[in-house]
Amino acid sequence: MKTGNEILIENDEHGANIYGVNLEGRMTYRNIFDLQAGLTLQRSLYDNERKWWEPETAEEKELDKVVATRRFMRTPNSYAYFTVTWNATDKLSTSLSGKYTGNMLVPHEAGDGEEGVHIFSKVNITETTPSFFELNLSASYKFPVYEATQIQFNAGVKNMLNSYQKDFDTGPGRASAYVYGPMTPRMLFVGFKVLF
Repeated sequence: MKTGNEILIENDEHGANIYGVNLEGRMTYRNIFDLQAGLTLQRSLYDNERKWWEPETAEEKELDKVVATRRFMRTPNSYAYFTVTWNATDKLSTSLSGKYTGNMLVPHEAGDGEEGVHIFSKVNITETTPSFFELNLSASYKFPVYEATQIQFNAGVKNMLNSYQKDFDTGPGRASAYVYGPMTPRMLFVGFKVLF
């Protein structure tokens, strides 16, 4: 088990190439309907294959399951999003939004823990994540209170499909940096704000 702080400095004397295309569009009808959408397709490649970790001792070589690759870590090749807003009345508004994130390569460091109790990787390995589609729905309604003052109530569901990382490490020796994908699982929310 490592103690203290470790600083990882990455240098690439051979260079890299990043290229792709981004498409975005918007369609609006009066102040009733609004649709926005976008798509990004990209490639992020080093000129030469590389590993995010290199063993320095014979003991560390036993932990080495990292395969050299030209792909950048934590960089999907595709992203997409959309947002649809419908203002049914001056008081009622609904919104549906979605975000797609393609798969990516993620470093998974060897952890430590009690087998059968904790979840962790016994070796350093590069994992390929699944792709994620995050879908959100919300609605708000304004109530007049006094003259120009209104209260807006809102409610909704974030990440309706529960598209979320399922393989977190656990235990005191877990790889805490092994995190990817949407930040929260399915979540219901309610709230209000006062408008002047």
